[in-house]
Amino acid sequence: MAKSVTVIPASQTRKSAEAAKKKIRVAAYCRVSTEQEEQLGSFENQVSYYTELINSKPDWVMAGIFSDEGISGTGTKKRQGFQNMIRACREGKVDRVITKSISRFARNTADCLHYSRELKDLGIPIFFEKEGIDTMAASGELLFTILSSLAQEESRNISENTTWGIRSKFKQGVPMINTGNFMGYDKDENGKLVINPEQAKVVKRIFREFLEGWSTREIAQRLNREKIPGVSGKAKWNGFTIERMLQNEKYKGDLLMQKTFTADYLTKKMVENNGERDQYYVQGNHEAIVSPDDWEAAQYELKRREGFMESHGIKEISSLTGTAFYNKVYCGKCGCKMQRRNPKGNKPFWKCLNTDKRNGYTCDAGNVRESDLRQAFVIAWNSLVENRETELPRWKKMMESENALERLRGRQMIELTAEGHLDFEIPELTRMVLDEVRVTDPKSFTIKLLDGTVRNIKL
Repeated sequence: MAKSVTVIPASQTRKSAEAAKKKIRVAAYCRVSTEQEEQLGSFENQVSYYTELINSKPDWVMAGIFSDEGISGTGTKKRQGFQNMIRACREGKVDRVITKSISRFARNTADCLHYSRELKDLGIPIFFEKEGIDTMAASGELLFTILSSLAQEESRNISENTTWGIRSKFKQGVPMINTGNFMGYDKDENGKLVINPEQAKVVKRIFREFLEGWSTREIAQRLNREKIPGVSGKAKWNGFTIERMLQNEKYKGDLLMQKTFTADYLTKKMVENNGERDQYYVQGNHEAIVSPDDWEAAQYELKRREGFMESHGIKEISSLTGTAFYNKVYCGKCGCKMQRRNPKGNKPFWKCLNTDKRNGYTCDAGNVRESDLRQAFVIAWNSLVENRETELPRWKKMMESENALERLRGRQMIELTAEGHLDFEIPELTRMVLDEVRVTDPKSFTIKLLDGTVRNIKL
């Protein structure tokens, strides 16, 4: 028997009378990528235009005007208006999206394709007025892909032009500084850095205390305890912030430009410039808060402490307990760090960490009373005071050194020893001058000071 094929003609999708009368819920997306006044005017015009357009269509109903003002179009994560629109689409609150152009929607090809295809799968077309593209049309996908790639290229060109403009200013010594995140300075009407007197006091204090032996973490704790406001207006200091301030050349009146650069124009990710881009250094750009000598001394001291921690296998030189000997006392027998113990009801003492079996080795060094440790330092210091006249030529020679930290140490020793003998150990003095202590036995100590002085003390 021969096969018989019958063609069933296509018919329109059946709709109920209510569905046929249902209006299309239309959402519009607007964005401008600059804060310039004329562009913000364009932004207001976009909102007004789409409001009137949607309301003028008898079969359309407003589903919302979603907008982002003064936000870059290269990425969508930071565009809250855009994300709200996508969320409304996913929740079934939108039937159609209209926008001025692909570049207004996004300049990132991946984002353009991702979101247009997602909305297409949801049955929601996007209409780009400038290009005349409807993503539901058969030819829309190919044309849309081509044009979105062109939009991404346009974004790259804009990024390169912007970068070129910034570097041109750098070459002329014109800085780009956000003083809202920069302690110690404001900008005058010409954009020049001018000292903020109250903040400058804090900056000076940070450099002074650091060069007096306080660690960055200790300085931060002291500022927080005293409720000293930072650049944000709140007392939220930490050691990392203090360290970055100490390294900032602006405090000595100079300016290093292009410390960071944009590694990817799409993600806007900023990375530190470690030689990948040119940098521009301007000496005497503005009034200094700290002297060049103190700033240079701070850089040497940062490196010295870094080297000390590395050579001694420790992570910090600081103490929140008040003792100036923290991480500076070491066993003369095995070289291991000695740790302070302060048992309840007993006097504090220092113990070699290797006296507890570690790595199969147990050090037989005895415990050291803290009172003996402090007494040994007093004896060493008083010995130096007694021989001050002999030491003066050495300290004066240090003051002539090319190294700013050496000059500082020489001046400190001349001034401090002039104050005479100690009756007891003063933590502020110890913190300023002590390098390390080696404990040979509970009564024998080698005291090394930061100026190079070494004293062997036997109690």
